[in-house]
Amino acid sequence: MIPDLISADLDRISPTVDVASLLENRFISTQVAELTLVFPATWVAEIWRVDRSQILDLPFYDPLLIGIATHNGRVTPLIAAARLLELAFSLPERAMVVRLNQAAGRLENVSIIVDRAIGTNQREELPTDLFTDLRDGSMVMMHSYLVPASLWQPKYWAVDN
Repeated sequence: MIPDLISADLDRISPTVDVASLLENRFISTQVAELTLVFPATWVAEIWRVDRSQILDLPFYDPLLIGIATHNGRVTPLIAAARLLELAFSLPERAMVVRLNQAAGRLENVSIIVDRAIGTNQREELPTDLFTDLRDGSMVMMHSYLVPASLWQPKYWAVDN
């Protein structure tokens, strides 16, 4: 009887929160060289770090695809945001990575290497042009069409004679 009373009180005090609606107008800002790459918060599964030694190189693929790594029991492809934005890229010893979730569509489980995480913003805190042009000066909105579909196809095969 007492647990039922406690449960009823908790339901009244803390109503169910719709997490998706809270995240809908929230964005994660990251730094890539001199640019700010902005991700919709609904796309971000997690932000983690990967050591260079944990990355399996994929030499026959587009240079945009740095390699693959295992994280929490899953294999995830790693894309260099700098190369995506046509900037110089050098893989650090320990890289910061933004792993995308199913809301990112065809980029689900893809991890994007960034220089650092800056923070979160509400939609109204970001330039309005960012939502129409996807780029506003030094800010770029991450969108799935920025990653070419051909990225997942091998570019060439080496044949030893």
